[in-house]
Amino acid sequence: MTFAVISRSAMGIDEEFGKSVFLKKVIGLFGPKDTAKNFVASFFAGTYDFLCVTKYLQIFTIFTTLKFAIQMRKMVDEAIKKRENESLEKKSKRHQDFLDFLREAQEDDMDTTNKLDLDIKIPKKLTRSELIGSSMTFLIGGADTTATLIDYCIYEIALNPEYEKIILQEIDDFITSERALCLDEPENQEDINYSKIKDLEFLERFVKEVARLHPFAYTATPRRAIESTTLQCSDGTFLHIDKGTCILPNMPVISKDENVWGKDAKEFNPDRFLPENSENRHSMAWLPFGAGPRICPGKNLAMHETKATLVRLLKEFKFEICEQTKTIEKTKALMGFETLKLKILPRKNYQI
Repeated sequence: MTFAVISRSAMGIDEEFGKSVFLKKVIGLFGPKDTAKNFVASFFAGTYDFLCVTKYLQIFTIFTTLKFAIQMRKMVDEAIKKRENESLEKKSKRHQDFLDFLREAQEDDMDTTNKLDLDIKIPKKLTRSELIGSSMTFLIGGADTTATLIDYCIYEIALNPEYEKIILQEIDDFITSERALCLDEPENQEDINYSKIKDLEFLERFVKEVARLHPFAYTATPRRAIESTTLQCSDGTFLHIDKGTCILPNMPVISKDENVWGKDAKEFNPDRFLPENSENRHSMAWLPFGAGPRICPGKNLAMHETKATLVRLLKEFKFEICEQTKTIEKTKALMGFETLKLKILPRKNYQI
């Protein structure tokens, strides 16, 4: 579902749910079968005593990854060619997407009117290779991250039923219409739109707290120092960083730092994101989507998609932990669930 949303909003790709050719290529590109489940690769990974061996180990797994990358690049290129040959009439009948903005940045003959319509400034034209690369990055970046966030939200809802009640009450207050219980009249069903989803302030705090305790895709937030600098550490020592050094924020540690989040940093508490509790917090304390000029461009889409999905699911089902539910240590949860087993009960008072 999440890949269907990102592919449609990014490139206007409308594929049948569950049968996305693009998604199969992404799974092939990042699937674990060639690395995480490969005995030799798993045994040597991170074992520096065997560095003389491990530096050559990737050669045996790179070919499959490269094959899927080439195939996906070709598919993206073909999608761009179709867009280039699209008639003006067909273009006028659809919504603009991310690819439209990229193509406007690529075209040399783009006139001033188009620039003003898109409300963007373009100091440099994108090359064909950059256009394809940016499209692939957008697709890949949204392939699994939002799904992982939704998984952890459902997991925390099952663990914290008291918060589930608050979320449901908020949904009733802001989304469910007065006549929504007239289930035999479709015109009286509740209207879930962007503005109403935006009003769900507790759900917003809940999702942010989930993202804090369960950081996802944090390895995708490296930055390169554009100049040499020296930083003073909290213990009074100094750290010198040379220009060109690649830096990866330690999000799992930052997101549970008691100096930033308080003594209960490892506890689940959505109210820590109330305005009065967060106004003096460091701007770089919450980094699930990165920060600065290179913050994830899909942040708002991911948050809205997550909240909209939770609204639909919670109005339809109740989630509870069961004997097969594995407890995830909040200090170690860095990846998505391989399997998430919960007890799911249908709700009788609502109909989606």
